[in-house]
Amino acid sequence: MAHLPNVLICDDESLFHFAVKENLKGRYHCLSAFDGDQALEILKAQRIQVLLLDIKMRTAREGLTYLPRFLEADPDLSVIICSQFRDFAVAREAMVSGAVDYLPKDSEPGEFVFSVERAIERQGLVKRTNQQNMEAIKLQKQFSLIGQSAWAVSLRTKIEKIRRGLGNVVITGETGTGKELVARQLRKTLPDGTLEPFIAVDSSTIQSSTAESSLFGYERGAFTGADRVSKGLFEAADGGVIYFDEIANMPLEIQAKLLRVIQEKEIRRLGSNKTISLNFRVVCATNKDLGELCEMGLFKDDLYQRLNVLPLRILPLRERTEEIPLLLDHFSHQYPSAAGVLKFNDETLQILMAYSWPGNVRELGNLVCLLATLSESALVRPCDLPEQFFSKTRKTSLDQALKGAYTVEDFETETEEGYYDCVRNFEKTLLEKKYRILGGNIMEMSRKLQMDRSHLYSKLKDFNIHSVEKKSKTVR
Repeated sequence: MAHLPNVLICDDESLFHFAVKENLKGRYHCLSAFDGDQALEILKAQRIQVLLLDIKMRTAREGLTYLPRFLEADPDLSVIICSQFRDFAVAREAMVSGAVDYLPKDSEPGEFVFSVERAIERQGLVKRTNQQNMEAIKLQKQFSLIGQSAWAVSLRTKIEKIRRGLGNVVITGETGTGKELVARQLRKTLPDGTLEPFIAVDSSTIQSSTAESSLFGYERGAFTGADRVSKGLFEAADGGVIYFDEIANMPLEIQAKLLRVIQEKEIRRLGSNKTISLNFRVVCATNKDLGELCEMGLFKDDLYQRLNVLPLRILPLRERTEEIPLLLDHFSHQYPSAAGVLKFNDETLQILMAYSWPGNVRELGNLVCLLATLSESALVRPCDLPEQFFSKTRKTSLDQALKGAYTVEDFETETEEGYYDCVRNFEKTLLEKKYRILGGNIMEMSRKLQMDRSHLYSKLKDFNIHSVEKKSKTVR
């Protein structure tokens, strides 16, 4: 009987206990309590799915008095109020207090069975809904945007605004910057707590010969081997987002097939004359300049105009290095090592902050996974890093420093400082020199140094250059 759901009967009449147990025999495991205190002890000792609760026991309202305490002991408990009298006011009070049903004691035996079954089904529905809500929250956290920089805050604000609208989106950024992550953030949460559909399509894998059947679906008999009706990718995305990854790789002849579908939000399955209206948002990602591709005749301009309603640009990691510590912490918790969550000492962090990150955030995540797998200690030191973090860091730092600000002789001075202290000093000197030469024109500095303006501001603030120059001008 232990595998059956537990039903607790709380009533001061033994005859009522006997009658209910006979009705529920074989379906539920019934337990007995004859007052509120006994019922409370049982609820605290074991899991009870349904409580059949009498109102009048030792006092005229004992059941209603104990009801809040029962629900506090087990918020998932389903309480069915049982009463000798049909009293609408009492029934309403019980339901407001948290009961799920109200039954007069003289109800037909089948009514008790039906009421308990309905209460059990309600619990299952609540559990599934809660699980869906948790899954939705988990997904949102999994694809949440890491970063507290001005750019990251601005991006989150844009995403919130775009999510509320309906316009198509083109996300541009280098490989590994997190374009799909941003695309997933554009989904809305449905009333039941779940997220709207998200259908990801690798644009380069869509072949001309099968494009219509895969994108728009097909009817039975539409071609040899079509033995059933099949929905296409656009239908699967109805009510949500269809995401085209690396849209620039899509063949021109397939691009032409998308024009009317995206404009009219209608598709026609292969082998059918029936038009199906859909509701979807198109989100595209690319690491190329679609405008330039249009000028070269490699991308259809009219498709570009339909897609590029709401453009989003994702900065490469080298232009938002202030987010690296947060990303390291995020991935370190995602990939814990055998020794625990990874920690990075200051020297290691300096190396990682100076690195160019050609693979962007994806490369950083892969690095943490590698270190978590191979490191014997939770503390990551420079010697634990792969070789490329030294060679490319050195090359990147020197290349930036040599952009018209230094000669080779500037690097031949004898010094007792460590390599990364030297790099930091060179970087500071470079920025100070450029700042003076350009008269504090941040926009021009950003252009000449090929640095994102927000990242440049962060560096100038870090070295206290911008504020110092302002003060010196004021003194003059």
